[in-house]
Amino acid sequence: MHSYLKHNKLFRYLNIVFLLVLFVSVNIWGGRLFKTAQLDLTEDKIFSISTATIEVLKSIKEPIRLSFYTSENLSLLGPDYISLMLRIEGLLETYKLASGSNLIIERIVPKPFSPEEDRAVSDGIHAIPDVLGNSQIFFGLSGHNSTNGFYTIPHFAPEQNNLIEYELTRLIFDLVNTKKRTVAIYGDLPISGDKTQRVPPWKILETIKRFFSVQILFGDVQRFSSDIDVLVLTEPGELSKTTLYAIDQFIMRGGRVLAFLDPFNETLDVSQNGQPSLPRSRALDNFTKLLSAWGIEIPTRTVVGDVGGAINVQMTRSDRILATKYPVWFDVKEEGLVSDEVVTSGLSRISLRSAGHIKYFPQQSLKFQPILLASRDSGFIDVSKIEYAPNPVEILANFQQTAEQKVLMARLSGAFRTAFPAGAPIVNFNSENNLSHLNNSIKTTAVVIVADADLLADEAWLENKNLGGETLKVPFANNGNLVVNALEQLVGTSSMIGLRGKGTLKRRFTLLEKLEQEAEIKYRKKENKLLTKIEDGKKFIDQIQRTEIKQGVVYSQEQQLELERKRNEMIEARKELRDVQFSAREDITDLKNRIIFYNIWSVPILLLLLIFGLNLVRVISWRKFVGES
Repeated sequence: MHSYLKHNKLFRYLNIVFLLVLFVSVNIWGGRLFKTAQLDLTEDKIFSISTATIEVLKSIKEPIRLSFYTSENLSLLGPDYISLMLRIEGLLETYKLASGSNLIIERIVPKPFSPEEDRAVSDGIHAIPDVLGNSQIFFGLSGHNSTNGFYTIPHFAPEQNNLIEYELTRLIFDLVNTKKRTVAIYGDLPISGDKTQRVPPWKILETIKRFFSVQILFGDVQRFSSDIDVLVLTEPGELSKTTLYAIDQFIMRGGRVLAFLDPFNETLDVSQNGQPSLPRSRALDNFTKLLSAWGIEIPTRTVVGDVGGAINVQMTRSDRILATKYPVWFDVKEEGLVSDEVVTSGLSRISLRSAGHIKYFPQQSLKFQPILLASRDSGFIDVSKIEYAPNPVEILANFQQTAEQKVLMARLSGAFRTAFPAGAPIVNFNSENNLSHLNNSIKTTAVVIVADADLLADEAWLENKNLGGETLKVPFANNGNLVVNALEQLVGTSSMIGLRGKGTLKRRFTLLEKLEQEAEIKYRKKENKLLTKIEDGKKFIDQIQRTEIKQGVVYSQEQQLELERKRNEMIEARKELRDVQFSAREDITDLKNRIIFYNIWSVPILLLLLIFGLNLVRVISWRKFVGES
């Protein structure tokens, strides 16, 4: 029996050694045989190369050289940069394998005062100063094609981790496709900036220019050129009948349109310095003739509020800074992105501000396809509540949800009929521009309508990040991708659409957010009543004191008691308000802590229980075996 146990113990040790050798061998050979294999378990496939990337790589016909610049002291910027560098190296290796011999990739390490450092500077790679080492840190990429085409990614930032494949493939796409489609932009929004006021162009313009040749149009337009592939309308309030007719006939000739029309545009309509904004002509008022002909209505005095995706804002009330949800500013999340729509494929978050909603009443044989939808927690808010000094707390407290479906973005496609059956409103005698009137479109075409123009503004989808003294604009929403996707679909080039189908790395606790929303609505209603009670009491006391000082009136004992009662009510209301605020924060914090605890510790605890159970079974089996022996 003793000899058996001794041999059994030796056998177990040899078995452990064998398993260790097998484990190491499998890892070594697996690393060699499956070098390019990967398993991406993320919901949005963030770490996988998309089909669009493969299509772009296979379209390379002439050599393209990518130069990847990484300094030796990159680790000084933090571990996030090292992780990002390893990911980029892996992507570039996969790109090279997928593209064949036409993609040349070189790794360059710029050392201080070296030719490589001079080359990095000439290629436009941004340098981050290393104060301690008295040197510079480079981390970027440049690309060259065979016809002197040149593009640069000046700096890779960890905040843009989810956009790495998009940036790399976009650079290659630009080097491959030297001839770009033409997009004309017409409207009142200052997307081009203002050089005289040193106001830079909006980021959306730069994004569009990376893929398209852009024309900015102003004033009355008698005819839109046939060279224009897509006409983008950005809240064109100053729209004459001549230009409206030109838009109509552009569509009749088969032109495509992407229109951003707003019931309330915060860039143009928000009051300045506490004063109401100057009255202006709105695009919806002038565009009614075309919309009606298409069977479309966008209510002009109603915006959509959505508690489900409401963004947190800060406001001052009674000398206190409050943080609350503002339903007028909201995110459209996965459930609001139509799943079978290629324009929104894979996108995860679109941020809107004071958006309208689109109603469709079939007038022509057109296909109406919704693209963006508000959530089930949405409702309607009158423009009068937000156009001058909006009160987010009051808006949230009085918000009413409605079951009606609210379409925020949609596409009309098919054969259009003119909105001017009687012909041009004004005769155009310019022979160059005088084309015959068309009552029906000569071919099927499409118009995409977005009931919000504020989504184009930088503050709606970008946040500033400071890096080495330089400010970078980093997307927190997919607004730019949505716009370019829509343009790509309208011009018929869909090779880049799938690429933009990448989610953001930050995932949401949807159940937790819903519970927070319900708690906050309940809390805000009670808080609003208490704040109103405090303000009313304060006004009453101030009025009594002003009258007493001004008129020298001595109040009776009854009046003095009333004054004291009001003061006591204010004190009690403030105490109750503090209790409500503390209780709301405590409940939400407790809920968060419980969810975090379950997420972090549930799996380790289950594994420990499993191991303990297996060991227990093993011990019982061993004792049973020994007993039988």
